[in-house]
Amino acid sequence: MPHKIKETGLIVDTEIKVNDYKPEKAAELFPDERLKEGSNLQRAQRVMLRILKVFNAICRKYDLEYWLDAGTLLGAARHGGFIPWDDDVDVMMPIESYEKFCSIAEKELPFDMFFQTKKTDSQHDITWAKIRDRFSYMEDPGGPYPYCQGIPIDIFPAYIQTKRQFKKRNIVSLFPPFNNPPLKISKRYSFMHNAYNFIIGFFQHFAKGFYSIPLFYNRFDRRMKAQLPDNVKGFAYNPERPWFQFFPIDVVFPLSEITFEGYSFSAPNDVDKYLTIDYGDWRTPPPENKRDVHGTTGIHLTDAGPSPDKNSLKWEDYH
Repeated sequence: MPHKIKETGLIVDTEIKVNDYKPEKAAELFPDERLKEGSNLQRAQRVMLRILKVFNAICRKYDLEYWLDAGTLLGAARHGGFIPWDDDVDVMMPIESYEKFCSIAEKELPFDMFFQTKKTDSQHDITWAKIRDRFSYMEDPGGPYPYCQGIPIDIFPAYIQTKRQFKKRNIVSLFPPFNNPPLKISKRYSFMHNAYNFIIGFFQHFAKGFYSIPLFYNRFDRRMKAQLPDNVKGFAYNPERPWFQFFPIDVVFPLSEITFEGYSFSAPNDVDKYLTIDYGDWRTPPPENKRDVHGTTGIHLTDAGPSPDKNSLKWEDYH
């Protein structure tokens, strides 16, 4: 049974006390409920929720900071849990916590979850981490792909930048601490996404050469970091990706708590302002014809798809 513990005056249902979590106890502490009654999407959401609970337990155990992001935060604020038609979970972590989590994830995750990064799955050209369920398979548009496609949650690293750095993010991304290569096209992306990557990547190649000259780079760097009243600092996604949200530090910190599917998870300090930056009028649901979030074409809850990845497991071998 869940243990309710007090934290900073709030009842926080963490399922377990921080020191109780061990990967070998995950099945006992976080039962797998994918086969309970419901649609395939609802069952997949239960798989994602279980992964999120494990992620939350690890973060609390190691005192790592994170917050619910994007549609997951929106669902918590507007629906008290999943947006009914949403098919993923998003969290963000300050880069320091993100790097620490990446260093411990493989030893702290239970056997039925796969920690996916470029390092652990070289076939996947992602720029952030995922935790995947190893018994399942999600059919993504354009697939199948030569990497693990188990039901995932997404973990995004959040970087502190000045507003000027953020506005010049396609150039800043080429230099430390990012050191990203110019954008390129991929068969995983839509035509419009690839068109964006091709155009921006073309100019990035020239910018990287131009700003590699110390005289130009040093002047550029000083201007981006200048301490001016309008040059506030905030959190942004890895600038390799074409996302455009910028969250001032005081919108994110100090972190708060929010209820998601009956459990408490970390959230930004000002949820309303965060979601307004992300979505504008976030309280009004979109029309029904715009409720297909990621275009997932199929969900397999107990099989790993037509060509199981080496990181997948067979449900029948363990149940």
